[in-house]
Amino acid sequence: MSRPDHRQPRGRDRERHEPDVFDPIWARAEPIGRRAPHSRAEIAKAGIAVADAEGVDAVSMRRVARELGLGTMSLYHYVRSKDELLDLMSDGIMGGQLVDDAELQQGWRAGLTAIAHATRRNIERHPWMGDAMRPQHSNVPGPNAMRHVDQSLAAVADTGLDVQGQMDLIAAVDDYVIGYAIRAQRFAEEEADAPGEKWVAELFEHMRGRIEGGGYPHLQRALEANRAEGRGDEELARMATDERRFERGLERLLDGIEVELSRRVKRRRGR
Repeated sequence: MSRPDHRQPRGRDRERHEPDVFDPIWARAEPIGRRAPHSRAEIAKAGIAVADAEGVDAVSMRRVARELGLGTMSLYHYVRSKDELLDLMSDGIMGGQLVDDAELQQGWRAGLTAIAHATRRNIERHPWMGDAMRPQHSNVPGPNAMRHVDQSLAAVADTGLDVQGQMDLIAAVDDYVIGYAIRAQRFAEEEADAPGEKWVAELFEHMRGRIEGGGYPHLQRALEANRAEGRGDEELARMATDERRFERGLERLLDGIEVELSRRVKRRRGR
C-alpha cells in the first residue's frame, strides 16, 4: 500500500487546494520572525490596493507578492491559496464598517444609522467588495466581520426584541443599505458608459412619445405632476439616483421599525 502524499500542491493546483479538515486562516497563528517580514494586515492592504485600482480580477498571488516585494512562493508562507488571500482582503475591508463604540450607546436608531452610513461609504470605497465577499473555501468570518456583527447587536440591544427579532432588524437595514449601494453603483457605471447627449435627448423624446400615447397612465400622471412642479422630464428619471434618497429611505425604514417596536411595547403593557 502506497503512503499518502502530504506534499503541498504547486502553482495553480495549489491555489485550488481545499483542506480536508477545518483549518481556516483565522484559526492559525500569524507567522512571525525573519521569514515573515509582513503582517496579514499588510498583505490585505496590498491586495485591497490592487483591487481598488484595477478591480478584484487583477488580484493574484503573484501580483500581491510583487506589490510586497516578495517572491510568489514566499506569499504562501502567509496564505495557502488565493481564496485565503481574498479572505484576508474581505476582512480587511470589513474594518471600514466599524464605528465608534460611543455611537452605539445612543439608542438603537442612532446606532443603526451610524452603521448604515459606514457600510454605504465602505461599499462606495470598494465597489468590488461584493465579488470578493462571496463565500470562499473557508467561509469563516474574520475578526473584523465578527466585530461588525457584534457592533450591530450592540446597537439593537435596547429594542426589547429577542435574538431572532434583533437579527431580522439588522438584516432589514443591511438589505436596504447594500441594495441601495449596489443600485447606485450600477447607475453610475451606466451613466459613465452612456452615449452622447444627442442620443440621451433622443431617448427621452422616444420615452415621452410612448408615455403620452396613453399606454402608461401612471407614468403619464407622474410626468404631468413633475412638469406642474416646474421640473424637466429628465429630472423625473434622475430621481432614482438622487443622493438625498438614501437618507430619506433610511429614515422611512427606521420610522417603520420604530412604530413596530412601539406597538410591541403597548401589547406587552396590555397583557
